[in-house]
Amino acid sequence: MHTTEPVVLDHDPAALEVLWQALEPESHGPTVSIRAVMLASVDGTTTVDGRSGGLGTPTDRLVYDAMRARADVILVGSGTALEEGYGPARIAEVWSGRRDSPAPPVIVLTRSLPDRLIEHCVKAGDGVQIAAAAHTPPERIAAAREVGVTVHVMRNGEYAESLRALLTDLGVGAVTFEGGPRLLGEFLTARLVDELVLSVAPEIIVGARGPGLVIGGEEKRIPMRVAAAFSCPRGGLYTRWVVDDERRPDGSRKVNGAGKGTEGILADEAGTNG
Repeated sequence: MHTTEPVVLDHDPAALEVLWQALEPESHGPTVSIRAVMLASVDGTTTVDGRSGGLGTPTDRLVYDAMRARADVILVGSGTALEEGYGPARIAEVWSGRRDSPAPPVIVLTRSLPDRLIEHCVKAGDGVQIAAAAHTPPERIAAAREVGVTVHVMRNGEYAESLRALLTDLGVGAVTFEGGPRLLGEFLTARLVDELVLSVAPEIIVGARGPGLVIGGEEKRIPMRVAAAFSCPRGGLYTRWVVDDERRPDGSRKVNGAGKGTEGILADEAGTNG
């Protein structure tokens, strides 16, 4: 387990190296590795006034930017993309020397492709794309493509396999998933998440009205183990967790229980934060 308490984490090259190494994924992970990046207060609240940005610290931003610098693709639910005003990804200057390729595309997950999402993607440009569930109405896909939005359509079948197949087809390996809480709950249940990079903001939100870290229906325990944990004098706790369950011979995770189709895993995506 990596532990560090640098004086000023974002201005200390040695501390930056420790942080970068702490975010190195498991060496024996699957070909397509999906790592969730989340921010929550000590009590588990993920938004203040409807946005996660109000909880962030400079160190949290470093972690967030480092995960983007490591990614081939950024995945996010449509609710989060709209609420947070997602635009094209940028590689922060502090991490730019560790990446020799352009910034990764942001791919928004959707099942219905509403007009609001199409309009948002048009304004954002090709840096923000769409991954539509197999049962998305064809007329919605056509409408998006007609105005220049890049739309990837997933195959029919169990959602976890369909999404991994799409990511494989796109030639990506390192995937950063940025929420929101509802979709994170679905992904964990479907064994789509391999790791969780969680920043705990140094505050408790009394009377919080925002969603918790994970939103789900049926209660389910997901075994995890901590792979890295560190803090800094500015406050906050920064952790990397590995979803600790069995893998198939090909490196992908086994799904315990019945599989879940696209109509189930994205059924509530229109809600706040994915």
